[in-house]
Amino acid sequence: MFKRLRTYLFMLAVFLPTVVFAQQNANVGVFAGTAYYLGDINPNRHFYRPSLSFGLLYRYNINARYAIRANAYVADLSGNDLDFPERLNPDRPLNPARFQTSLLDLAVQAEFNFLPFTPNAGKWEYTPYISAGIAGSMIMGSDVDAMNTVTFPFGAGVKVNFTSRLSGGAEWGFRKTFSDRIDGVENPSGTSSIIHNNDWYSFMGIFITYKFFNFATECPAYD
Repeated sequence: MFKRLRTYLFMLAVFLPTVVFAQQNANVGVFAGTAYYLGDINPNRHFYRPSLSFGLLYRYNINARYAIRANAYVADLSGNDLDFPERLNPDRPLNPARFQTSLLDLAVQAEFNFLPFTPNAGKWEYTPYISAGIAGSMIMGSDVDAMNTVTFPFGAGVKVNFTSRLSGGAEWGFRKTFSDRIDGVENPSGTSSIIHNNDWYSFMGIFITYKFFNFATECPAYD
């Protein structure tokens, strides 16, 4: 499954430069880090069973404060009741819940920079930022049913300029899903309310972006 998702990501990487070259205020980059799951099996342990995550991102810089970003990330998620013996579901003492799945995350988010930030215009210029938007996930695994789900992404990070062309940063982002079936455990309390749903996943890592045009000289909005 993970190999198939990497193929989708490669196809996107081939297509993405064509889009970027048509936008003077855009840059493109890569992301690498870790991903993990939160849900019915793991309600609150961060960085539980972390897996490698990587992907592509495209950012359109509206001005020094706002940007729109699209990204495509792939990762594995997994969980096992036996990792939490203190809260093992009494209904499953001999058949604990476990799952292993792969996902492709496609998100569009708005970013707000706390400090004025022009990508690559000034070396070591930096800003913290927050982001939020809408996303969708393609989930495939041997232990859960394949499915697509809408998610609510949000996160925070920092951006910094390294050279006249290269910038980067770090981000910790969360995805609140609208499905209670990512871990194969659905409504364990017997309720069916969407409020009860507690399946999440998270990305944390670093990114590097490259610009193809000079923002400061070619775009008056950055003067």
